[in-house]
Amino acid sequence: MNDKVTIKTIAKMANVSHTTVSRALNDSPLVKEDTKKKIRELAVRMNYTPNLNAKALVEKKSFIIAVYFTDLTNGTSPSFMSKSIHQIKEFLSGGYEIAVDSFANLRRSKQSINLRFDGALVVSQADSDDEYIDQLAATGKPLVVLNRKIKRNDLCNYAPDDYLGTATAVNYLLRMGHTKIATITGRKEFASATLRLQGFLETLHQHNIEVPQEWQVRGNYSIESGYHAMERILNTGSLPTCVFAANDDMAMGAIRACTDYGYQVPDEISFIGFDDNAYSKFYNPRVTTIRKPTSELAKNGVMALRDLIDNRKLQIPRFINFRPSLVVRDSVKKLN
Repeated sequence: MNDKVTIKTIAKMANVSHTTVSRALNDSPLVKEDTKKKIRELAVRMNYTPNLNAKALVEKKSFIIAVYFTDLTNGTSPSFMSKSIHQIKEFLSGGYEIAVDSFANLRRSKQSINLRFDGALVVSQADSDDEYIDQLAATGKPLVVLNRKIKRNDLCNYAPDDYLGTATAVNYLLRMGHTKIATITGRKEFASATLRLQGFLETLHQHNIEVPQEWQVRGNYSIESGYHAMERILNTGSLPTCVFAANDDMAMGAIRACTDYGYQVPDEISFIGFDDNAYSKFYNPRVTTIRKPTSELAKNGVMALRDLIDNRKLQIPRFINFRPSLVVRDSVKKLN
């Protein structure tokens, strides 16, 4: 049915020109709002689907946005990747589709960057991305970098303040009476892992608290790595009262390890995570965490990219460092 509905069909029903319909569906300021509303309602009622191939030929666009991660298989937690893609798709409108890949995949397969896209969003996690970011920038195509603060200042760059978020977590634990705190860190090459470990150690050092080396265990942001890292901490001979995990996936894996070894959470060992992933509020216990502003990153990244693609003046600053926030749930016990 809908393959027979065209712009001309809607134009006839609305008693306007097909040019007016096209402009209305593309939210042109040349069309009055009441006319736009009438045309949009008709399009929905008639189940109209735009012919993107024809639109691409007319506007000389592919209507594809490339989304690159550092690595899709090692170090990028499925929950973070899923949330990032979902948020990008939610804010991306105008008939655009996304094509997801990773720089690690390009490196392994020795492929060059496919340039059949209108713009690119890079969800960057490591300095090793810089060579590909430079290659993308050199093409002149619209480019926005998310998730990691980069050294270049000529690109739109939106990142969370991982150091501040970790300091917020540690200060909360101190207020709750915890001074014996271990940490499960993220993948070594990832900027977030470095900043979160730095924020953890330096904030505790400011309160004259030093963390034993055996309580600083490396994970890779996966649930499994959190489980195995917690096993190592439990076998050190001295137990912390609390563990800061550098993301919620590792926190949940670590909590499971404690359960399997017969420890009560949070009565015997407390936990705090980072990210506020989709599952942390449904876990048992519900995980206290630092909310990473993934939605804000995606929204601002998409807004900036659309402005660049449409050659409009940027509506937002080129760089924003977003502040994470504390989410208090059930996994941290208050000590006397």
